[in-house]
Amino acid sequence: MKSKTILLLMLCFVTLNSSIYAQETKKGKNEIRLGYGVLTAPEMANSLMSVWPAIGMTIWKDTISDYNCSFYGVLSLEYNRHLKPWISIGLSLSVNPISTLIRTKSGNELTWNYYLINVLPRVDFHYVNKGIFSMYSGVQAGATVILWQDRKGSTNSNDTGVGFAFHVNAFGMRIGKEFGAFMEWGYGFRGIVNVGISGKF
Repeated sequence: MKSKTILLLMLCFVTLNSSIYAQETKKGKNEIRLGYGVLTAPEMANSLMSVWPAIGMTIWKDTISDYNCSFYGVLSLEYNRHLKPWISIGLSLSVNPISTLIRTKSGNELTWNYYLINVLPRVDFHYVNKGIFSMYSGVQAGATVILWQDRKGSTNSNDTGVGFAFHVNAFGMRIGKEFGAFMEWGYGFRGIVNVGISGKF
C-alpha cells in the first residue's frame, strides 16, 4: 500500500513538474515593443538635399531669411516572435514626420511636409541571453507609404507614394524579464538610436 502511495505521489510530482516546465518554455515567446528613434535616414537625406536650393537662392538672389529642417524622430510599434533562443522574427509599424521651411526676405514661405508610414518585417539574431540581459543584431526591410504636402505661398499640392524602406540594427540590448527596456544602434528608417519599452508574454 505504501509503495502504491509513493508511486502515485511520484507520478503526480512528475506530471506537475512537466506541466510547469512546459509553461515556462512557452512563456515569453511573444513580445510587444513601443519605441522612439532619432536621426532617421530620410531625415538626414532631407536635410542634405534641402540645403542646396537654400544655398542657391542665397548665393544668386540673397533672398533667404530663414531655413529649417525638422528632426522629429520616429515612433514605432512592434511585434516579435521568439522562435528559438538565438532568433526572432517580427513586424514593425512606424511613423516619421518630416518638414522643411524656407522663408524669404520678402515674406514668402516655401514648405514641404511629409509623413513616412513604414511597415518593416524584421529578423534578429540573439547572441547573448543571460537572465534578464540579452544582446542582438538584425535587419529589417519593407515598404514606406509617403503622404506629401508642398506649400508655396497660398498654393498647396498633395501627393502620395510608396517606396522601399530598410533598417540595419548593428547592436541592440534588452534588460528585463516580462517587462523591460531596450536600446538599439543602427542605420535606416528607424533612427541611429532607438529606445523603448517591451513586454513579453
